[in-house]
Amino acid sequence: MKIIAVVPARYQSSRFEGKPLAEICGKLMIQRVYERAIQVKEFSEVYVATDDERIYSACMERGMKVVMTSCKHRAGTDRIGEIASKISTDLYVNIQGDEPLIEPNTIRQAILPFLENPDTNIEVTNLIAVIKDPVDLINFTVPKVIVSNDGCGGI
Repeated sequence: MKIIAVVPARYQSSRFEGKPLAEICGKLMIQRVYERAIQVKEFSEVYVATDDERIYSACMERGMKVVMTSCKHRAGTDRIGEIASKISTDLYVNIQGDEPLIEPNTIRQAILPFLENPDTNIEVTNLIAVIKDPVDLINFTVPKVIVSNDGCGGI
């Protein structure tokens, strides 16, 4: 199975403009995410997908694979859709560009259902965790997932 990872990155963040190019202990945030992603041995390739020339140039300077995408995309998922029209693979993995500490094994957990069940109709997986802090229940920046009692499904 051919699997590629795509790290969407945009400069125009509403809360932190230029976030992918922020330095964290001498490395760019996007670089740290990319370096974590390439540690996942199941990935054939890892790409940064951006609409910004500054991010594109910074990635190229650091030897990262990067693809320029349209500036009309509203979300990272839209960028991955564009990548899917340019690069053929069996599975696309969306890795958020603002997760510089993501563990390669955590990424791997999202693709295991595809590897362990190659003959099923699985189309999408997401990693979830139980919300433990009640404040997070009303925090609009914390994504929520509703699942059935057996932990499956969701909306």
